[in-house]
Amino acid sequence: MSILRTRLVLSLALWCTWASFLLAWPTAQAFSVVPPYCRRLPPPYAQSKLFVSSDGDGGVTSNDLTHSDIEWRLRPPEGTRRIDRLKIKLGANILRLWSKLKGMELPPVLCPRGGRALLEAYYKEPGQRKKKIARFGFTTARGPSSPEIDKTIVETYNINPPPLSATIAAIIYMFVEPDYRGRNVGALALDVISTIQSVQVVDFTVLVADDNGSGGLVRWYEEHGYSKAPLLQKILGSPHKENGVAMISPVKSGAGFFDQCVIKWW
Repeated sequence: MSILRTRLVLSLALWCTWASFLLAWPTAQAFSVVPPYCRRLPPPYAQSKLFVSSDGDGGVTSNDLTHSDIEWRLRPPEGTRRIDRLKIKLGANILRLWSKLKGMELPPVLCPRGGRALLEAYYKEPGQRKKKIARFGFTTARGPSSPEIDKTIVETYNINPPPLSATIAAIIYMFVEPDYRGRNVGALALDVISTIQSVQVVDFTVLVADDNGSGGLVRWYEEHGYSKAPLLQKILGSPHKENGVAMISPVKSGAGFFDQCVIKWW
């Protein structure tokens, strides 16, 4: 009887494993591995300036955090059903296993096609447990260009890309817990998001900076490589700046970035 029970348990476990594989395989295939022939625009205008501090001068103060202090976690966007989160996680693990069996080298980070992502920052204070200190919503799909985007690129960066060739992605929101504001977390997040979007072969990041007209947030983004983009106000849903100021920045990536920055994806 015990042998029969053991066989039933093993059979059930194998069946569940196989069923999970079949359910998660489409999700694994949906991860966006950008083909090697799909390249971004040549970025002489996007010289990398990673690890910039909150004061914008490239140094860090004793109170500032660095990438070595933070564990970044790439997650499905808020509102994703629990079952879909489990399928994405299982799909990512299947993709890792499949690439290892095939001897393939995956990019350092991957995102499901056609959607959004949530970036979370975790930090461990001395003598305390690791906790989430910030979260950031952004898009991971390579959005199409438009004449307004082309004209903005020409006027802002003095380059003339082929018509409708530049691709964009967006930062939807940035939130840092009050106790950790002013400690460089936002600037580090801009680095990570820009690098992730660079891996996704995006050319420019856009956002709408809403500081209730004070100008402080707009200046902060300008210190970190963003420029005002008035031609994009309508495209980004703020034609009269009622939701903030449209801004744009070339994506940035630097050699060795993933050696200094830990991103756990899915």
